[in-house]
Amino acid sequence: MIRTVNGIVLLILHLTVCILIWAGIRSGMLKVKKYLIIPVIFVPVWGALSMLILHLQVFSKAENSRQIGVEKLQVNEEIYKNNFRSVEENDHDIVPLEEALLINDPEKRRKLIMDILNDDPSKYIELLEKARMNEDVEVVHYAITAMVELSKDYDSKLQTFERTYAAAPEDPVVLDEYCDFMENYLRQGLLEKQMERMQRNQYTLLLRTKLKRNEDLHSCICLADNLMELEDYAGVQEILERMDRNWHRREEFWIRKILFLAVQKNGREIRNTLKQMKEEHIYLSSQSKEVLAFWLDA
Repeated sequence: MIRTVNGIVLLILHLTVCILIWAGIRSGMLKVKKYLIIPVIFVPVWGALSMLILHLQVFSKAENSRQIGVEKLQVNEEIYKNNFRSVEENDHDIVPLEEALLINDPEKRRKLIMDILNDDPSKYIELLEKARMNEDVEVVHYAITAMVELSKDYDSKLQTFERTYAAAPEDPVVLDEYCDFMENYLRQGLLEKQMERMQRNQYTLLLRTKLKRNEDLHSCICLADNLMELEDYAGVQEILERMDRNWHRREEFWIRKILFLAVQKNGREIRNTLKQMKEEHIYLSSQSKEVLAFWLDA
């Protein structure tokens, strides 16, 4: 009887804390994202404490010049890196995010994942995927929560674009925005295989419609890459021929031609293509050279 009463009291107390935290988030008193209420509800005590700690961190960032945060993922021509750095962006504070997840310190791992959740999880999807396999149950819970919320957000945006495009299929601006969204959505890797294939087929139709109206290099690149993912090699060949006619000297064409021939396991054509590139002095950026390093070195 006493245990039952204690249990009811604790449950009421937990619900009260959840309601107060939710009210604080809605009113803006707590400087955290709304979806972080989920771990508060399902992880009693620690969830609420983590929320309050995160709020204090965010609130005090302006005054604390040495507080560690998450640097936005940036891509440059040389290398892709995920970094953890201070607000001052002091180079001495850089720590690879993947290594941070392996630190044998649960508190630091949880702080890392909470910082990511409070920044913009969509920038760290690859890291969140790895966090789902972490040995720390709470890190896994937070990562899964973030992935679910991201998926819901993208699904909602997708439905909006579908309705908008259905209402104005002739509007070039609507089509451009729809294509841009699909490019970003499919890049995230949030979809299951069957659903991804369905959306890629839709993306193919959108890109072909766009190319009928205005032939541009970016749309051809996106279509070639999408068809490669769908393993529609006849379609890839068609787009490569179009790119060859219109953008023969662009490195984007030559990279995709080499990758296409590699998938076809056509070593002779790869050698001939590399020879042609050399003879025609086709410019390759450092990033392109990195992509083609295997064949260039050979």
